[in-house]
Amino acid sequence: MQKILFIFFLIFSSLTFAQDIHFSQFYMNPIYLNPALTGDFNGEWRFTGNQRMQWKSVSRPYNTIALSAENKEEYILPGMYHAVNLFHDVAGDGNYRTIEFNVSTAYQLFLDNDSMHSITGGVQFGINHRNIDFSKLNFDNQFNGFYYDPTLANMEVFGANKKTGFVLNLGIMYAYRPSYRKEIIAGIGMFNIPQMKQSLYGDDLIKRDRRYMFHAKGNYDLNFEWDLQPGIFVQIQGKYKEIVFGSNIRYVMLDKKGEYLAPYGGIWFRNRDAANIVFGLYYNDWIAGISYDFNVSKLVPASNVRGGIEFSVQYVLHLFKPKDIGHRICPDYL
Repeated sequence: MQKILFIFFLIFSSLTFAQDIHFSQFYMNPIYLNPALTGDFNGEWRFTGNQRMQWKSVSRPYNTIALSAENKEEYILPGMYHAVNLFHDVAGDGNYRTIEFNVSTAYQLFLDNDSMHSITGGVQFGINHRNIDFSKLNFDNQFNGFYYDPTLANMEVFGANKKTGFVLNLGIMYAYRPSYRKEIIAGIGMFNIPQMKQSLYGDDLIKRDRRYMFHAKGNYDLNFEWDLQPGIFVQIQGKYKEIVFGSNIRYVMLDKKGEYLAPYGGIWFRNRDAANIVFGLYYNDWIAGISYDFNVSKLVPASNVRGGIEFSVQYVLHLFKPKDIGHRICPDYL
């Protein structure tokens, strides 16, 4: 019975007001978190991948994949960086699918001569496409009194099975980096500004709510080997509100020119929803993490406390650029 109610909730929420996807390791998905985080790394290119699977114990699991690529070579203007990101989400028995592709541009301005303080603004625009396969769903009218018979008519009147719309997001970020292992970053963002229409039944009053977001994180070196990495993430979308807070702690095992090795772990809490445990590793230009959510919401009777597993990986590419040295031509003397 609980599974049936959950599937009904999925169908109902999908056809009315939609809530954006989210990741527990929000700090490992920078372009989706805030367009202003585009180019916020040391290197020329950054590639990020995220994968999340949720509610496997309740129904067919939600499966979300996100990919992004950023460039910091300042092609157009100094301090201007660019990125693309894509996410693909499939939820429930009806294969309710969301695909979104975005292009981001950010401009960074240093507020002082020593580059400790900076402010960055970002803009992101793209396309969001959603579709559902009604043939995958089962209905009461297909029960013949003894068993489920898929050949029976479901007696349902369906609307359109897909919807496409325009996406526009804005963000701004402040960063304070006084030293190599000390930093504070905070940002705000506004998403879904055009409010794409959501209804598959032609109801123009049902729109994708704007989402407002605040995030902050820091890095503080406790001593030569240990770093504390606290953070907070708050977002509001329509009647939904999400608050995530917690911290990772990193152990720097090796840090010398060309070699870096630092495992990390932490615990995070999503207000009235889940506790999240994360483990990961920094290895040279790579960062990889794995986390698991323990559900503590009202869905516990169906979820058995189990939530979702999530993977993340980042790679920063450093391109060798030889300096253009001008050579002085000396005159020949006899």
